[in-house]
Amino acid sequence: MNLWEISWTEAAGGAAAGAIADGVLYGIDSAKVRTQTAPAAGGEAGFRILFRGMGPTILLGSVPVFGSFFMLYAPAKAVLQEHHAEGFLPLVSCVCAVPATIIGVPADVLKKRLVLGLDANAVTAIRHVVAHDGIYRGLFAGWHVNLIRDIPFAGAKIGLYEWCVFYYKKYIQKVPKEERITIVGSSICGVLSGVGCAIVTAPLDVVNTRIKADSTLSHSTSIQTVTMEIVEREGLQALFRGVAFRSFVLGVGSSIFWPIHRTVSHALQSAP
Repeated sequence: MNLWEISWTEAAGGAAAGAIADGVLYGIDSAKVRTQTAPAAGGEAGFRILFRGMGPTILLGSVPVFGSFFMLYAPAKAVLQEHHAEGFLPLVSCVCAVPATIIGVPADVLKKRLVLGLDANAVTAIRHVVAHDGIYRGLFAGWHVNLIRDIPFAGAKIGLYEWCVFYYKKYIQKVPKEERITIVGSSICGVLSGVGCAIVTAPLDVVNTRIKADSTLSHSTSIQTVTMEIVEREGLQALFRGVAFRSFVLGVGSSIFWPIHRTVSHALQSAP
């Protein structure tokens, strides 16, 4: 199989897995967002708002984000494995996370505004942020926070996942490293890597939410300024608001994501 076939099949698997995992856990992730900052004054409450913007967010965010990441990561991984240089996989994942993260920022902005009750639908949200701040400052608000959060997150998550897979196959599945991991093993490794990364990156996730919701007193997009405001007004513990939700979302999400990604990509690669 050539690198192009590896690239597009893994990208398809990533896009499908991302859409399904994020769709299943959308409401819980929305609840996390609402715990990280105060919902809009007089805004809508209740169960339904947790699913507001689900379709546009997944189509504009999850699908292209995971698809683009694996389109770049999969062939690079294949080359590294061919040269027995798997130790560089976390670094490669960090590089591949850059374009994927930038692609997903507008969808992230829309979701946070919608589930916090700042806008009623995606069209209204786009009009509001573009009219108020322009296309770049509006739809890409907090892009630098996304990068600072997601680049080390990608490296840590991929590194932890590959590490778990290696030891799972060696000590539990007891097969050569070249053989594919089982679906159960993939789920277990996904949970461990997802929860670990969720805790480490929780403070940046809170800051990211505050910037996109424009809920700080200074309305700043500076990571340092917003972080200091949160700590001064609410205490250090506020930086870990929603960490339980985030751990659940990323843990369970990873346990769903990796088996689906493996199944879809393998099926496409095995197709005649």
